[in-house]
Amino acid sequence: MATKKAVELLKAGDIDGFNKWVKERRKKGKSAVDLDDKDLSGLKLRKVDLRDAHLNGANLRKCDLKGANLHAARLRQADLRGCDLSDADLGDADLRKAKLKKATLKHAKVEGARGLK
Repeated sequence: MATKKAVELLKAGDIDGFNKWVKERRKKGKSAVDLDDKDLSGLKLRKVDLRDAHLNGANLRKCDLKGANLHAARLRQADLRGCDLSDADLGDADLRKAKLKKATLKHAKVEGARGLK
């Protein structure tokens, strides 16, 4: 159910609502949001809080993730081609085998990220 709620909020463009929902989940000690293999391509996700999220194999192609918090997110084999990740926090994220062709990483925090060359 949590995955369905997360996808609905993100696809509706309700980033504030999503961030509040995630904050409440954390307060209750709930696990990270599981968005493995979900199709979120083309969405405007500026400043979204996806800390510790499971996004392995997710389709995030051409997403606007400017200023997003992806700290320690699991992005193995995620499709990030054409994404704007400017000013995003990718610290300690797992990007092994992620597709990053034409992704913009200007001013992104990448310290500790795995899978970046």
